[in-house]
Amino acid sequence: MAEKRPSVPVQHASAASGAPTGLLGGLQSEVSVEAAPLLGFIARHATLIMTLLALFVLVVVGIGARQWYVDKRDEEARLDLSRLTARQQSPAKLEALERFASSAPDAVRVAALMELGLSALADGDVDKAAVAYGRAAALDKDQPMGLLAALSQAEVLVRAGKNAEAVTLLETLENTVSESMRPRVRNLLAVAAVRAGKPERAVKAYEDLAAGARGDDAAFYRFRIEQLRAAGKDK
Repeated sequence: MAEKRPSVPVQHASAASGAPTGLLGGLQSEVSVEAAPLLGFIARHATLIMTLLALFVLVVVGIGARQWYVDKRDEEARLDLSRLTARQQSPAKLEALERFASSAPDAVRVAALMELGLSALADGDVDKAAVAYGRAAALDKDQPMGLLAALSQAEVLVRAGKNAEAVTLLETLENTVSESMRPRVRNLLAVAAVRAGKPERAVKAYEDLAAGARGDDAAFYRFRIEQLRAAGKDK
């Protein structure tokens, strides 16, 4: 029979060699030689890195909370404006709209000023309406709502007899508004120019209108041009 030899305990290479064990040892055994310095840097500055990560999370959470607050505030302001708009026309409503427009959030302020302009007109206060529309136009400059506010301001100025101011404003708007709004601007410009004693400017506005019109509209514009030119010759 073969002689039995005593068994020798087998030692793992990592234990025999004295290599690190556990998570760090596992990481070090898996990373390349080139990545080892990075791992060492992370180990040495772990506290700082965790602090920076915590600060980053706080900033993200803070931004989210701020946006939630802004959205909630704007929604509440829109509801408040809706309630004011639904009220019957009265001096009290006009005063309430003035107070609201002066402190409304930016997202709602233009709409509040537009409503203030309408309410002022309904109350017969054309000066207050012109100021409200002007403020709305300045806040939303060259944007659709701002351009509509500027046109509304010009209409109010004509109604108030401030035709020279209206002409100046409308000349600025003429090449800024969309093509669909341009005839409305030029019609008002022609009216304001005639009332401001600037018939040649009115003729130019009617010529521009006639160039883009057909049928009865074109005939009317040509008639107005002839009228204005004839009136100029009689002077």
